[in-house]
Amino acid sequence: MNKGVVRLLGKLFLVLLLPFEILNLIYSYVEFNFTDNGMTKFRKVPYGIQIANVGSSHGYNFDYSEFPEYKSFNFNLSMQATNYDYHILNQYIDHMEENSVMFLLVSFGEVEGIQPDFQYEKIKKRYYQFLKPSNIENYNFFDALKQRFFPIVCDSHPFKTIWDHFVPKKQDSAASKKQRTDEEFASSITKDLVLHSFETMFPNMGEEGFAYNYGYLMKMIELCNAHKVYPVVVTCPVPDLTSEYYAETGFFDQYEIYRNKVLSETAERGLNCKWYDYSRSPDFCHNYSYFKDISHMSDSGAKVFTRDIIEKLKDEKILSEGSL
Repeated sequence: MNKGVVRLLGKLFLVLLLPFEILNLIYSYVEFNFTDNGMTKFRKVPYGIQIANVGSSHGYNFDYSEFPEYKSFNFNLSMQATNYDYHILNQYIDHMEENSVMFLLVSFGEVEGIQPDFQYEKIKKRYYQFLKPSNIENYNFFDALKQRFFPIVCDSHPFKTIWDHFVPKKQDSAASKKQRTDEEFASSITKDLVLHSFETMFPNMGEEGFAYNYGYLMKMIELCNAHKVYPVVVTCPVPDLTSEYYAETGFFDQYEIYRNKVLSETAERGLNCKWYDYSRSPDFCHNYSYFKDISHMSDSGAKVFTRDIIEKLKDEKILSEGSL
């Protein structure tokens, strides 16, 4: 082939590649820094952590800001399922101090629910940014190259992701300034909304889901005990209407079977484990100012909740006084 043609093709390739790489960098900057993926915290996970939690978006219910005497860390990621709670814990367990506390979250969808493949495909690129290959399920080298270095091609709507960051919706900012009444909040919680939201994220898989989640939860409890970290399983507070709609489905019968099975096995095996069920706590569920939607706490609610659970652990001598 003529050298001139080769040089021309090379220049053409660079001209086409440059805009793509610029877009890829912009996308990576937005997706891994400003969305719910929150990847920046994994760039430098400290050692000597005394309080931490894993979990999905419910992990944002933990606000350790009122306890600066403890070295704390939040390992949660939005839409995170139980299996990746375990993989993240497995990678960073040696960052925990001896006699520290790890909160393991169990939401309504994490008793018999399993995250569907299409949901995982949307978020798996984030795990390639910080997890070791051994902690990524079905790891593939060529897939890793794409997910790690060209994440823009893994998003079916990359331009929307970029656009939504730089052009915030005006109605959202206006709505956030409006004072919400309890009546307005209650009317926004419908049975269809509650059940559809959880079922979309973690469809109920019955016995298969029960065994799947139980297996990963027990692996996390075992891992914590092996490293002298105290595992505390937590079901976070939700508004009363959310739990009432779930109660109508018979969910709490299975929930109690699941909870009792975990506590029974850990007791029989001599494993440390506590389970705090706040899901229907009257101290929280009736106060709508503590919530921002059907299952997530507001900033003020998160502070009250974290304060309550930390003080409870202190009273029970599970958490010692902070040393920072």
